[in-house]
Amino acid sequence: MLVIGLMSGTSLDGIDACLVELHGVGRHVRHQVLRFETFPWPAGLREQLVRQLDPEAARLPALAALHYELAEAFAAAALRCADGRTVDLIGSHGHTLWHGPGMTLQLGSPSLIAARTGVTTVGDFRAADVAHGGQGAPLVPYADRLLFGHRPGPIALQNLGGIGNVTWLGDTLLAFDTGPGNMVMDGLMERLTGATFDRDGALARQGTVNDALLAWLKADDEAYMATPPPKSTGRERYGAPYVEALVAKGRDLGLGDADLVATATAFTAYTVIDQYRRWLPGAPREVIVSGGGTRNPVLMEALQRELPVITTADAGVDPDAKEALAFALLAYQCVMGEINVEIGATGAREAAVLGQIAPGRNFARVVLRQAAAADVVTEGVNPESVGLDALPTEAMVAVMHAQDYAAVQAVEGAQGAIAAAVDDIAARLADGGRLFYVGAGTSGRLGVLDASECPPTFSSDPATVQGLMAGGDRALREAVEGAEDDRAAGAADLLARGLGPKDYVVGISANGGAPYVQGALAAAQQAGAGTGLITCNGVRPGLVQPDHAIVLPVGPEVLAGSTRLKAGTATKLALNMLSTLAMVRLGKVHDNLMVDVRISNRKLQARAERLVGRLTGLAAEPAATLLAAAGGSVKRAAVMHHAGVDAAKADALLAESRGFLRPWLGMKPS
Repeated sequence: MLVIGLMSGTSLDGIDACLVELHGVGRHVRHQVLRFETFPWPAGLREQLVRQLDPEAARLPALAALHYELAEAFAAAALRCADGRTVDLIGSHGHTLWHGPGMTLQLGSPSLIAARTGVTTVGDFRAADVAHGGQGAPLVPYADRLLFGHRPGPIALQNLGGIGNVTWLGDTLLAFDTGPGNMVMDGLMERLTGATFDRDGALARQGTVNDALLAWLKADDEAYMATPPPKSTGRERYGAPYVEALVAKGRDLGLGDADLVATATAFTAYTVIDQYRRWLPGAPREVIVSGGGTRNPVLMEALQRELPVITTADAGVDPDAKEALAFALLAYQCVMGEINVEIGATGAREAAVLGQIAPGRNFARVVLRQAAAADVVTEGVNPESVGLDALPTEAMVAVMHAQDYAAVQAVEGAQGAIAAAVDDIAARLADGGRLFYVGAGTSGRLGVLDASECPPTFSSDPATVQGLMAGGDRALREAVEGAEDDRAAGAADLLARGLGPKDYVVGISANGGAPYVQGALAAAQQAGAGTGLITCNGVRPGLVQPDHAIVLPVGPEVLAGSTRLKAGTATKLALNMLSTLAMVRLGKVHDNLMVDVRISNRKLQARAERLVGRLTGLAAEPAATLLAAAGGSVKRAAVMHHAGVDAAKADALLAESRGFLRPWLGMKPS
């Protein structure tokens, strides 16, 4: 989808508009920013807005009019940002009129934006979180995790807009408003000089930080600083009355304009540093800063003296565009029906889908795109292979080879989920359970292949790892029409094998929603078995939520929809890890040697003899003799040699160590 995010922050420096292309669903959305621009306020509109932000001066008729005038400005900014492109969706933050505990109000009618642009618009994001007991802020942490969660942590994402807010990404997520961002500095500049901000920190650079005023600011703000997260703040605290009090105190101390701005800048940096020390779980590896404050070198220098600061530009995201991009992401997830808030940041009782949808003239197209969202990643057209049929053969090979790297990269991002699944599988197999792979088409064939290779590789019982294929064995060689769509068959095929709570079922489905696979997973959960899902898309709401979701976002295939390519490669890599490492955990591997190999041909006979020689130090002929005496078991032969025992005693020792060979190597015969 092409989505525009609109943001009008508390700094009132214009309307940020970010055009972004989004693919995928859930936590696995991929983005590409196509355009970002900050559009100035229409003449007189900013001044109207400033007047209505004063609770004493606000008037209901003016507020109602402003609700629609702002929307007109937002719609105009969206159209200019689109620049003739056909946009699918707009996410508009609106402008916050008032924000406090248990209440929030944003101006800028989403319905008017949809009417003027013809584009379905999502707005009023904060209201649903407040309705669920949250503060309605901060909302950006959800996008922070999507955009930066892949970076090694712990990291702090610090936004310096009108208000400062931080997202901590470590073992846990924490987010809250740190205090003023640019608001106090900008308010002072407008009050003292008529300028809207301190360009390049020039006035602050001319001044001197006044310790007495800084101490007064710290003491005055201690109530907020000492409040533990979740917490949020805004113009209701740091607006015009705050600035007036600051100017009055500064004048009492005999301070000029430059000293006032220098002290306010130092205070802003202090609030960030103080809040990190009080409330973050530890020291961040890096602090990634975004927002207009990144363009104030005096503020950035103050932060860099105490913190390992970089900007989001160093991490691949425009610091000015980040918040508009965030609301494009929130809008996209809203129409996809995805939870799009981190409730640990807002304090809500439960997570919700935030945003109210105002249908535009394109709403039917949006609904169709939403319905197809699960297939966008794997069924989409790959721009890198357009014109494939017209290329020379060597060029075609190069295109396919370049795309295959995505399979390895996808598995790299899924390592944690794979490891968790391996541990669960191994524990269940050790307790007498079984591993079932369930799939259809290419996915099913890959599962059957992996299962069939376990007995010769690890001498496992053929019943230990089983592959179930939609359409049965016939479907291994030819397509069986309708087999993938038979949800009941997926459940029945599993239940026919006596599925129980000790077992583990891995569903394999490139798009994640094959009915045969879903039926099997539902039956597995009802039976108390463990469940995993290997998919190249996210796990969508309304489908079975597995214990372990192994998501491999390889992107669209070289041949649109042919998931036997990158998707199949990534799936095979994941299956290799699940079965191999589970068997390692069961003692069927010593060091990196297949010591439980089953001898079924001359090649494997020679391999087994070499393994015995490696484990015992014997030459080829005595190693072969020992292997024969051990009945062809490499592990039994090694224990017989190291412990100086016969085959029966070797089996008893291996049973004592649960099949692990390591305890018996290096023993001295008694």
